[in-house]
Amino acid sequence: MQQEIEDTILQMVSDDANGVTTERICRFTRKTPQELGDIFERLIQEGKLLGFAGLWMAPDKYREAGEKFCTALKEIHEANPSASAIDGRQAVVASGFPWSGKQLDRILAKLSADGLIEIYPNGLSLKSFLIQPTLRQRTLLDRVVAHLELETINTPNPQQIAQALGIPRQAIEEILRLGCRASEVIQVSEVVFYTPKQIEALKQKVAEFAQGHPFSANDLRDALESTRKYTQPLLDYLDESGFTVKEGSTRRLI
Repeated sequence: MQQEIEDTILQMVSDDANGVTTERICRFTRKTPQELGDIFERLIQEGKLLGFAGLWMAPDKYREAGEKFCTALKEIHEANPSASAIDGRQAVVASGFPWSGKQLDRILAKLSADGLIEIYPNGLSLKSFLIQPTLRQRTLLDRVVAHLELETINTPNPQQIAQALGIPRQAIEEILRLGCRASEVIQVSEVVFYTPKQIEALKQKVAEFAQGHPFSANDLRDALESTRKYTQPLLDYLDESGFTVKEGSTRRLI
């Protein structure tokens, strides 16, 4: 009987590209969610089922749905090249899926974890999409980039940039997000930003300092005449980008 129920669930999710709700499965199998709990858990562990807040999908159907969703998102991006983010619900409607609420949130989180999209406070975007700033955005972004590049490592935070340029902090934070989206700004912590040019210069300084030998975060901090506020997130970024590797309390160049 249990095998029959498993087969029924797998057949249902295989037949429906939108996913199947727990309620529908329970109604079809005449079982309660509690009675099906162990079966759902086992199918998840075996990689035969994916769960999204009560919505169940077969892995291959999830991949197909993800491709369709990303295609719709790409078309929206192309129609709005200067938009920093797209409302996820708009992409869902465009792709024809009925997802909403927690189910949508979980699916988007999975797509993000799989490296297909990026989620921001004001929406989402394709991971591969590069925003095209408007003339007004371009002008402000250039000013912000120029101000960042006045420093080698101890760059100004958003509030300091806002004060220096006489522009509201909210506008600076938004243009920094846009700069990150356009690959013209790199964020290494909540308040520390660099440009790609600065990062390359810092890599050169780190390489010259290390001379092929292991070094500690404190050693680099002193060598760069900076503080942990800057050197720690910079090192974390260099680790993640494959420039350095952490070994115990020290790091070395790769």
